[in-house]
Amino acid sequence: MQLTFAGAAVVMAALVVAALGRPLSLLSRPTDTQTFTPLPTVTSTPSSLTLPATTYTTNPAPYDPSPVLITLVQLILVATGLLVAFALVQLVRSLLRRRPHLELHEEPDFAIPVVPGELLEAARERLRDLESGEPRNAIVAAWLGLETSAAATGLPRLPAETSSEYTERVIGVWPVDSERLGDLAALYREARFSVHELGEGHRDRAVTDLRVLIADLERVASRQAAERAQREAEQQAAASSSPGRERP
Repeated sequence: MQLTFAGAAVVMAALVVAALGRPLSLLSRPTDTQTFTPLPTVTSTPSSLTLPATTYTTNPAPYDPSPVLITLVQLILVATGLLVAFALVQLVRSLLRRRPHLELHEEPDFAIPVVPGELLEAARERLRDLESGEPRNAIVAAWLGLETSAAATGLPRLPAETSSEYTERVIGVWPVDSERLGDLAALYREARFSVHELGEGHRDRAVTDLRVLIADLERVASRQAAERAQREAEQQAAASSSPGRERP
């Protein structure tokens, strides 16, 4: 495909240059140059005068190109046009194939899963663990507990994802504070892989982040429960209002 586009571009550029440049006589022979030496002229003077040789250029004779050459040039032009048309068609088809993919990402349409009760309960337990113990160990234990509860949701894990990235993506499925979620994940990586000391300030950040995430998940779970109860009530009302079957 790239070679086709490149060849079409080169051919089009050559045609443009040929159209804008000075016309050249490609099918004509070079001009013939002949030299004429005039005869010496006799004058009344005692000594004869000899004129220098003078060069004259005659007009080129018209050249009649061969029919084979004309046919070859026409075939080249037709092939060039077909090549350019094919390249344009392929370009349009490529753009049309990409358009639905872009629209799918611009306007995602998927159902948000129900917040599992196990995830909320695990998050509350991790919050209690954060409030005691050494800050580094408490932060690591809290996040590892979230990883376990996230894996229990059953959402698939991508092959190139780490456990931390998977947990962050799973919790981010619901409308939670993404900044708090990212900060809690960053605190976990800092506590897990750094060697400097972590103090109470790091613990306070982790506690605040987790509290916000728990509040967001509880709000989503409450809304989902209310919507589910409303749907069930509507279904029961529709079932009770529908007429029963007539007895024979």
